[in-house]
Amino acid sequence: MNIKRVVIAFSPLVFFLSIFLINFEEDRTNFAFIALFYTLAFIAYLGIYAQRKTISFKQLFIIAIIAQLLSIWNEPNLSIDYFRFLWDGEITLQGINPFDFTPQELANREFVTSSAYMQEIYAGISDLSRENYSCYPPINQFYFILASAFSDSLVLNTFILKLLIVLTEILGAVFLIKILEFLKIERARIWLLYLNPLWIIECTGNTHFEGVMISFLFIAFYYLLQKREILGSIFFAIAVQIKLVPLLILPFFLRFLGWKKAIVFYALTIFLVIAFGFIQLDSENINNFVTSLRLYFEVFEFNSFILYYYIQFGFWDVGWNMTKTYGPRLSMIALTIIVALALWGVRVNPDNFDWKKLFKRITIAFFVYLILSSTLHPWYVLPLLAFSLFTNYAFPLAWSFVIFFSYVFYQFTDNTVWEVRLVSTIEYVLVVGVFLWEMVKGGVRGDN
Repeated sequence: MNIKRVVIAFSPLVFFLSIFLINFEEDRTNFAFIALFYTLAFIAYLGIYAQRKTISFKQLFIIAIIAQLLSIWNEPNLSIDYFRFLWDGEITLQGINPFDFTPQELANREFVTSSAYMQEIYAGISDLSRENYSCYPPINQFYFILASAFSDSLVLNTFILKLLIVLTEILGAVFLIKILEFLKIERARIWLLYLNPLWIIECTGNTHFEGVMISFLFIAFYYLLQKREILGSIFFAIAVQIKLVPLLILPFFLRFLGWKKAIVFYALTIFLVIAFGFIQLDSENINNFVTSLRLYFEVFEFNSFILYYYIQFGFWDVGWNMTKTYGPRLSMIALTIIVALALWGVRVNPDNFDWKKLFKRITIAFFVYLILSSTLHPWYVLPLLAFSLFTNYAFPLAWSFVIFFSYVFYQFTDNTVWEVRLVSTIEYVLVVGVFLWEMVKGGVRGDN
């Protein structure tokens, strides 16, 4: 029996079945089931990618499309964020700004109480989200509005939301291929991202917008590679208005674009980010938006190894929870390291520099940001994986596997139990271990 042929034949079947079962598992507390089939999906994914020179690019594309189709029909079961997405879209269509009122403040309005659909959406929103204003930027809100404009059906509107995500990701894939070809990197590396089970399950299956943000970043970087800074700035600003995290990589353009081009790029990008923000934000509700964002730094704590033990130290040191102090403190440390990474090194000739070195530095910087974050959901590592496509780093790929096991939290709903701590420890020890090994081997600056 030819083992290679068996792997080629069965890897896609295992991949499809595992993706399907995870997406349609209604109980996210069923950790053993989720962990088993995610592991199988990931092994199958690696098996498929390993055969990329045997399987044609068209066949890999078909595999990716089938996996997306298997993820587009279900209502998200591992995350309830989509309820808030559709809520924001629906109230905007009612002429209400999602940054002006919390869901709780609108719960007794006639358009909510008279609609079974709106009551269904409201019931699905978490208690914490009901009490706070929207934290999703205006361009992201545009997707919510489009998805909500067609019907009063949760199933149909969720499907449309997913379809919009997938269509944007396909557009991003086109530009990613262009970037890989420009940098003379194997075109098939695209499948490290687009076939990754984390990408498929979290972006399409669970309607998270990291894939949309990354797609606009690919477009922005393509135009920057082509020295078309204005177009690059426009799409970079759009990416920021999907998720704010691309702002972290702005310092890197100063050294690699040169002062003149960087200043123009910064000025235009900041202007566009503010201009796009004015679509829904104003002087009266901007504080509501900022207050909601601060929750991620001062209140939320999920799957954060360093902050968790820092908080335990706080209990020992002062006797109470110091998240509001320690979270922002770690963020400032991360920002300081990121700026140092961006500016560290000899002067670069903007007209003749190695873009691969830039992507290496960005990958390392984003790793620093994540490792020091107070909240680290599985889909948060997808930008790290996307940046790593232009490098030889393996630690983002390893993290895209082990981070999915953080779903163990929902089985116990207590991050202090030994089972959750064990999974978290294994996750971080493995990822940090691979990271340190690659840094020793290749150089921290990514210049080798």
